[in-house]
Amino acid sequence: MSHAATALALALAIGAASYIITKAKISKGPRVWLARRKSRAGKWAFELASCPLCTATWLALAATAVYRPLLVSLAWPLDYLVTALAVTAASMLPVLVIRKAIEL
Repeated sequence: MSHAATALALALAIGAASYIITKAKISKGPRVWLARRKSRAGKWAFELASCPLCTATWLALAATAVYRPLLVSLAWPLDYLVTALAVTAASMLPVLVIRKAIEL
């Protein structure tokens, strides 16, 4: 699989996972539990679990580190960051599609 195809597959999977984590009814229980946490880490985790873009960014950073697709090849450490951000941006399209489909 090419690097671009890998990045696209990651973006689709991350978009779906991001929606499920941050907006789906099935994950409401853990989000409510996090909202009740008083610690700084609990508040941070709740904010992360409530924001599709935030969640997608962290998932894209992890997935890019594991699968290592490269969309650019200029400077090694920055290449992965650029790829992760591109995957994050592309992952928002499935989130928007899912949200619109549910609204119908």
